[in-house]
Amino acid sequence: MATAMLSKTVPGVLLGSTSSRRSPLAFSSGCTTRVLRALAPRPAPAGPTSSGRAVALVVRASNEEKEVQYNKEFGYSRKDVILIGVGLIALGYALYYGLQAGGMEPGMAGNWVQLIIFMGICVGWVSTYIFRVATKQMTYVKQLEQYEEAVMRKRVEEMTEAELEQLASEVDADKQRKAAARAAAQQQQQ
Repeated sequence: MATAMLSKTVPGVLLGSTSSRRSPLAFSSGCTTRVLRALAPRPAPAGPTSSGRAVALVVRASNEEKEVQYNKEFGYSRKDVILIGVGLIALGYALYYGLQAGGMEPGMAGNWVQLIIFMGICVGWVSTYIFRVATKQMTYVKQLEQYEEAVMRKRVEEMTEAELEQLASEVDADKQRKAAARAAAQQQQQ
């Protein structure tokens, strides 16, 4: 009864049952989602498991939906993952029968294939991680850069014309100062 009243009185509210703990209330505005805690009374169904249940409310702040952008690089789609798996299996079979053709016993060939494939995957994965750390292409670093960019964009949007002109003049003065310092450094080197 309480869920029916809530869904009729509040447009755009999605209701669902959760565990007996407080349910998260997700509030989305633009690209950010805030999770709030709420406990709403709900009539309990008959039976021994009818102890306090909560209702999760999801409210959308705007009707604007951002378009989802998918990663188009190799290895990020289901098709690519399936191709990688099939390739590893084919490599295993090729190594197995290749080692047998070279005169190795089937049991020993299987052990070597397992060792080679396992070590190849481990070394390959660890090397990609080390590469991402070295080039600062980790998820946290990217998220931090995106956040800083969004904050700066928001600050520029909130600036008045006079503040923007003053900022532009400061940037030009800084560029001229750096160019003069480079020119002086080049003259000292010669």
